[in-house]
Amino acid sequence: MELKDKPLIAILLIGFVPSISVIFGIKIIEDEFYSQIFFGLCKAWIFLVPTIWYLRLEKNPISKNTPTKEGLKMGLISGLLMSLLIIITWFLFYETLDISGMVEVLQSNGLDNFNLYFLGMIYWIFINSLLEEYVFRWFITVKSVELFGSNNTGIIFSSAMFTLHHAIALHLFGFFWWQIIIASFGLLSAAVIWSWLYIRYRSIWVCWLSHAICDVAVFGIGYTILF
Repeated sequence: MELKDKPLIAILLIGFVPSISVIFGIKIIEDEFYSQIFFGLCKAWIFLVPTIWYLRLEKNPISKNTPTKEGLKMGLISGLLMSLLIIITWFLFYETLDISGMVEVLQSNGLDNFNLYFLGMIYWIFINSLLEEYVFRWFITVKSVELFGSNNTGIIFSSAMFTLHHAIALHLFGFFWWQIIIASFGLLSAAVIWSWLYIRYRSIWVCWLSHAICDVAVFGIGYTILF
């Protein structure tokens, strides 16, 4: 059996790298310069490995991944609805959060500077969220479906990996365990929806639109915390 026929290896090569990036960047590497270098290397890895796997190992042609109007409509609607839930959840629970601890972590990364915060917002909304859809919704979801032989199981498995990554990030940012559980339920639900959108419409642009809208809501909340 050739390497291209082993989806578990493909998943292991990619699935935990985002979490490793966060752990090393926040907790282990103290020097900001080296932390940013490691962060960039991890981002390059999770982009290049799926691309090489798809184009060189599987010998597939480059796909335009053009979304349909129906797909974009579903991405827009789902993104707006999930953003509304994020905002409602924030207003319900923000008084229970360690806001000062969150601000301290954000300040340690220079995000209390408005210009840096704005640049970070642009990066996360237009680049990072697209890369996450490329990795988790396209590559890992497809490989999970191949691994388990089931769309539903593949969707749940890839969504669980996505949720685990963000749960680790929330823990490092100082959220309490019960808050992480609540957030993880929302993250898992969102990831399932995005993976289903990919399976249904076969375009990461559909998932990205929904994801990006949610990130706008998150950064809007972040702005109220910092400024």
